[in-house]
Amino acid sequence: MRCSVPRLPFFHAKLGARGFTILSSRNKVVSLEDAAAIVHNGDTVSCSGFVAQGAPEALLEALGKRFMATGEPKELTVFFGGGPGDFETKGLNHLGVEREDGSLMVRRTIGSHYGQIPMLANLVLKNRIEGYTLPLGSISRMTRATAASVPGHITRIGMGTFVDPNCGTGGKLNGRTKEDIVSRITVGDQEWLYYKAVPINVAFIRATTSDPEGNLTFEHESVLADAKVLAMAARNSGGVVVAQVKRLAANGSIPARKVHVPGSLVDCIVVVDPEDHKDYHSMSYFENHNPAWSQEVRVPLEEIPPLPLNARKMIARRAAYELKSQDTVNLGIGMPDGVASVANEEHFLHRITLSTEVGLFGGLGATGHNFGPATNAAAFVEMNQMFDFYNGGGLDVCFLGCGQVSSTGDVNVSRMVESKLTGPGGFMDITQATARVVYMGTFTARGLQIGVENGELRILQEGKIMKFVNQVREVTFSGDMAVKTGQSVLYITERAVFQLGWQSPELELVEIAPGIDLEKDVLSQMEFEPKIAENLKTMDHRIFEEGLMNLNETVFGVDFRERLEYDATNHVVYIDNGNLNLTTLNQVHEYSIALEAVMRPIYEESGRFDVVANYENFDCRDELAALFASMVQEIEAKYYKSASRYAGHAFFRAKLGKELEVLDEHDLFPFFDQDGNGQVSAKEMRAGLERYMRMNVSDDQLQHIMGFPESGYLDENGFYLQMNKFFSHRLRQKP
Repeated sequence: MRCSVPRLPFFHAKLGARGFTILSSRNKVVSLEDAAAIVHNGDTVSCSGFVAQGAPEALLEALGKRFMATGEPKELTVFFGGGPGDFETKGLNHLGVEREDGSLMVRRTIGSHYGQIPMLANLVLKNRIEGYTLPLGSISRMTRATAASVPGHITRIGMGTFVDPNCGTGGKLNGRTKEDIVSRITVGDQEWLYYKAVPINVAFIRATTSDPEGNLTFEHESVLADAKVLAMAARNSGGVVVAQVKRLAANGSIPARKVHVPGSLVDCIVVVDPEDHKDYHSMSYFENHNPAWSQEVRVPLEEIPPLPLNARKMIARRAAYELKSQDTVNLGIGMPDGVASVANEEHFLHRITLSTEVGLFGGLGATGHNFGPATNAAAFVEMNQMFDFYNGGGLDVCFLGCGQVSSTGDVNVSRMVESKLTGPGGFMDITQATARVVYMGTFTARGLQIGVENGELRILQEGKIMKFVNQVREVTFSGDMAVKTGQSVLYITERAVFQLGWQSPELELVEIAPGIDLEKDVLSQMEFEPKIAENLKTMDHRIFEEGLMNLNETVFGVDFRERLEYDATNHVVYIDNGNLNLTTLNQVHEYSIALEAVMRPIYEESGRFDVVANYENFDCRDELAALFASMVQEIEAKYYKSASRYAGHAFFRAKLGKELEVLDEHDLFPFFDQDGNGQVSAKEMRAGLERYMRMNVSDDQLQHIMGFPESGYLDENGFYLQMNKFFSHRLRQKP
């Protein structure tokens, strides 16, 4: 690789201490060779990136080449989370090289996921270097602890697993590894795991653009990972931060809001030449550049082809039954990402929010080796922030793969065989902190062949390896801990569904696929006999048939009465039709019955009432629109005193605007701004709420709705922000 920047002396005092001349901080651009020379013997080195995404490839390769040429640096500790690599020789694999004399660059690894960095993993497996594998969220927050100069990270994630020193190895991977970096501590009257912070001497991070002062932007990056907090950790450890970028901007030309890593955290910059971008600065090791991952464009998801009808799709279809409207979801790598494909094919992806642990909310997650980014994502956050959200219980449900499952519900995904090292990645953080956990995988492995016939499953060839075993090789998820914390846990395969007991860690068979023989195809393929539910159910035959399943109706069909709320104080009925999709004539009739059931008693007791209805993302089939409008008009004539309807969806306005007067929530401001001065006062807000939402509010309530603006007034943007907060909260409350 070439670098167009000439060799320059370094500018920073820390670099001066490493043998370089100090230069002005107005220009931090250096050559690749000088950047690689920063690392000293015995340093702890870390880098940004996640799986195949966003690795500072040029820096890592240069460091590996330097060692092969000179024998230095050596005795390094490599600290990493997602372990960026290409599953062969790139990324952190560059640091797993060996010289002809048998010397190694690395003395110790502390990481989470080794699957894509086999050259380092093999050194650990052969007991040639020390090695630890820890939960990805803990690695991420250990980095943050280093940045904050606190001793370490305290969490309950990892308790009851192989990471727990009370029942496992404390994350140690071989006999060479002696130091304890995970311990149990007591805080108050509860036990916790304490993950010791690790000082960082050199951080290699990657961005898209830098100015000469080191202000970094990430506009072409698919993930943010932990670049910023890693830079903070190195700086506050007295270490050095090197940024690899693809282009240089003039000082002062980057808007402050676009800077993700400020220049004060960056010591030097290496710029990759344009002709080398594909090899050294591609978005991932398997995708040169995908603008839909970096939010440069949005692509129509309906053009993404559906999965073929195979075991993966069958399992994903059954798993999709566990989704609920407005769920925030994590999908693991491999089998679970089929859930997103099914949701997209069945047209209900908009009803849920997918997320990935590297920091993406929304969109459709990438699959396979490109796991991490998302097409059409809604938001990017750093990985440590996402794990805060996950560990705090922010997820509604998660879908993860399972390599082995024991009779007590333990799961192993981190170490299937002695000769291969994978690690837990984000698995522990996700599964131990989520109320609803769904495991997905084929019933047996290696050689399984299946078929379908008339909606029934056929086992054409059984897999050679049993996955439901008496005891898993390594506990990555503890069934006993799940029972103690009250989690709901399902284990879904192509032929059977199990659930974890509520009172004791015991696996119970609750569903079986049509066409499957219980004894021959299920029980005889397990090392233990599970409890069998008294009302053993048959899995939906549509799972095993071609074509759409109409899961939108099956999964999200709810009691329409739950969408109505009566405010007796103000004599107002609130109707939440948000994200409601009416696809059948029967649904329209059920909707009408629900309205009658709720509204008739209110009318008979207190007379006509005001109605406020939300139609955001409401949908119904073309042939049902006129019937639905007629039904609503009939109900309105019988019970309503007034009706205010809100819809931001142009589709519904076009379909029903002629029959029903629909007020777009985004058109509200002129109605509230009575004097037309571009601001809404508290007095105008109160009058608007009374007139358009039939609400009488107290002074305190009014101030909360207004959001306590310093000026006492809301401009148009502030008005819509506060109204969106209020309206979405109000309509999500249960009756």
